[in-house]
Amino acid sequence: MASTASVKAPFDREVQFAAKKRAVILSAASAFRRRGYHNTSMTDIGKALGLTKAALYYYVRNKEEILFESHLMAYDSMDEILKNSQPCGLTGLDHLESVFRQFVDLLTQSGVSLLTDVDSLSGEWKTQILARRNTIEKRVIRLVKRGQADGSIRDGDARLHVFFFMGALNWLNAWFDGEGRLQGKDIADHFALQLRHGIST
Repeated sequence: MASTASVKAPFDREVQFAAKKRAVILSAASAFRRRGYHNTSMTDIGKALGLTKAALYYYVRNKEEILFESHLMAYDSMDEILKNSQPCGLTGLDHLESVFRQFVDLLTQSGVSLLTDVDSLSGEWKTQILARRNTIEKRVIRLVKRGQADGSIRDGDARLHVFFFMGALNWLNAWFDGEGRLQGKDIADHFALQLRHGIST
């Protein structure tokens, strides 16, 4: 009979690999955000993680895969927020604000980045990420329409309302500094205020 250690070892290796790959993705996404995708090399990413270029290629095939995984990680996290966020008697505007605050928290506290270099992806990777982004936008648009139906959100093109604050989230990655004067909660409060002023009735 195999020992407990030998049974657990394959699972442990998989977990360790997944954790290290996630660290690679998060570190690279942070570098892409600060320096730009095209200005960041695999060597730069490896140095930030203390990995040789050869060791880095053990976890990812190339820089484009890192970009793809970065987008996927962000949309997976946003999808979880949307799935787990319940109206619980809130108005559409209040529910939308709650989701928006969680999006800001995600981007300022978890290390996950919402990147804009989608056009640097090719083939199926680009198609898949655009589809995921479209799904997220549609779900948020439904929240806006619910708010318009209950009178808490002003009339207008719901898609444009969503573009207004999703654009703000995209730019957040360009200037947010975790060591800076403003903390994630400060930014979430300010963004939520702008959201209310921008689309409330």
